[in-house]
Amino acid sequence: MFNLALSLKEADIYYELYQHRKIFSNEDALVVKAEQGFSGTETKSLFLKNKKQHYFIFLTFMTKQTDFKKLQRLTGQRLKIVDSVEMEQLTGQKPGAVSPFGYDPSVAIIIDEELLDQEKLVFAPGRPDQTMVILGKDLPAIINLFKNKSYIYPKESNECQKF
Repeated sequence: MFNLALSLKEADIYYELYQHRKIFSNEDALVVKAEQGFSGTETKSLFLKNKKQHYFIFLTFMTKQTDFKKLQRLTGQRLKIVDSVEMEQLTGQKPGAVSPFGYDPSVAIIIDEELLDQEKLVFAPGRPDQTMVILGKDLPAIINLFKNKSYIYPKESNECQKF
């Protein structure tokens, strides 16, 4: 499995990595966060695809509903969530522990613009027994590190932006 922590360390990008019991729900994530004592904005990564089997990762707030019409305007493509069986086969990751980073460059990354304003972001780095914390301001550097095509999911505008 891809080692995100090693890639960030080699690129001198700040991160925190926590080992803990497996998390498979939002409620468990909040309990573990309190137990471990880390802080930051909880995020979720949705593994998406279009009709041509091109894949996307959408990093957004844990509690935010996804506007699929807005995603279509942004990417020019109709996207849907990849079912858990296909996602596990392609990524080796379990639902609820999907990493937002570390994919082949053909997988586009969509970042919720509001995340850039957050001090720290909390996510699963591909394993349900780990949590990673990064700085919101480091998102552009992380995207550039992996060379994935990227989109900014805008706060208000329908304009497509790239890092």
